[in-house]
Parts: sequence; C-alpha cells; structure tokens
Amino acid sequence: MPYAILRFQKRKAGGVAACERHNERKKEAYKSNPDIDMERSKNNYHLIAPPKYTYKKEINRMVAEAGCRTRKDSVMMVETLITASPEFMNSLPPKEQKAYFTMALDFISERVGEKNILSAVVHMDERTPHMHLCFVPITPDNKLSAKTILGNQKSLSEWQTAYHERMSSRWNQLERGQSSMETKRKHVPTCQEGIALAEEKQGNKKQEDKKQETLLQEMKYNEIICLEKTADWEMAKEKMSEYQAAYPEDESVAKEAEFLQTR
Repeated sequence: MPYAILRFQKRKAGGVAACERHNERKKEAYKSNPDIDMERSKNNYHLIAPPKYTYKKEINRMVAEAGCRTRKDSVMMVETLITASPEFMNSLPPKEQKAYFTMALDFISERVGEKNILSAVVHMDERTPHMHLCFVPITPDNKLSAKTILGNQKSLSEWQTAYHERMSSRWNQLERGQSSMETKRKHVPTCQEGIALAEEKQGNKKQEDKKQETLLQEMKYNEIICLEKTADWEMAKEKMSEYQAAYPEDESVAKEAEFLQTR
C-alpha cells in the first residue's frame, strides 16, 4: 500500500541558505544528489512563489515585523517535505499530482498560516515528485516557536493522522505515514539533502567543540582531586601546574592550588 508522506526538518539560521539553494535550484550542479536531472528542472513549479530576495532576508523581515524574540539557536524556519510512495506519485497524471500538492498546501496553510509560508515548490526533476514547503514558525501570539506549532511526539502523531485523513479523503488507497521526527530519521531519503544540512552542522561544530573542551577540563581537574585522595602530592602539584597553564581563566582552583603548596 502507498503511504502519504509528511516530514518536517527544523532549520536554524545557519542552515537556511543551503536549504534555499537546494529548493530553489540556485546551483549549477548537485553532486551530492545524483537523482537531480537538471534538464528536467524546467518542469519544477511553485504553488507559493519564493521571496523576492532570499529566504533569510524574508525571515528576518517577518520576525522583526511580528516582534519575535530570538536566540542564537532559535529555529528560524521549518522545512516540510510533502510527497507519497514513489509508485503512487509516479502513477498519477500531472494534473492529479498538482491536485495532491495543492490539497497538502491547503492543509499546512490552515495549521501554520499562509502568511508564514516562505515558499512551496514542487520538484519534478528527481525520481519521485515532491514538494518542499518552508514556513517561519510564528505563532498567533507572535512568538517564534517551532515547538509550539509542531509540538511533541504525540502532537506529531496527530499531525500525521490529520494529514492522512485529508489526503485519503480523495486518494483512499493511501496509508498513514510517519514524520522524520517520529522515526528519528535525520535525513530525507527522497532528496538526499546532505549539503542542505552542511551549514547548519558547521554552525553547531563550534558549540560541540566547546562542550568537548569543557568536559576535558573537568576530567583534568578531577584527576588532581583523585591524586590528592591517594596522597600523591608531588604528582597532584605537577598536574595542578599544567591545569593552571592550560586554563588561566579558571580562578576557582586558586584555593586548591594554595592548599597543595602546603603539602
């Protein structure tokens, strides 16, 4: 049985530009996704046209206009993948495919607000026709909150159920699918969007490196404490000197260092 497919990917600021380049076909080649046939890209079409300038500029405008508060790690955009099982989508005539995506667009619009949708583009240049619908998660009370709109796992399950009910009302052979957040899948296999995530991952790398450095610092300090407990004072003093040289900004160990000098 074919499945109705609806998947969400949260995008922070660092991942928006790469996502736009993929969705709007702003690159000359897509080596990361051999499924894309650039000769067929002319058959792609929009149900909602993209912003005049860039996704990022339009997101910033919308957020400022709504008066939303943001953080460095705020989810600025949600990318929605809409499709169905390949055998089903490829069996539909073009008009029926468009009807499918239009019905899905109406479903999403009712839940997130059409004014919050940045772009809804149908890709006909890959193996399976699918639509990328990107929206800014601004709530009715003007808060930027993907969590409020998408909810927890239970809410995501309700999304899937409601989506299936809507789509199967016309195509009753469709089974209910699962979102990537329900299945915990990190990639959308239909599109193989490794590059689209690259900038977001790069933006997170510094934060991850900092966590690792903090962990290493804690381990080095704990080593000193362990040496003290075993009364290995000379080695403890040596390790303390190394620690203070490596982390001169950590003034909290000053008393511990003074204590060691008395041993």
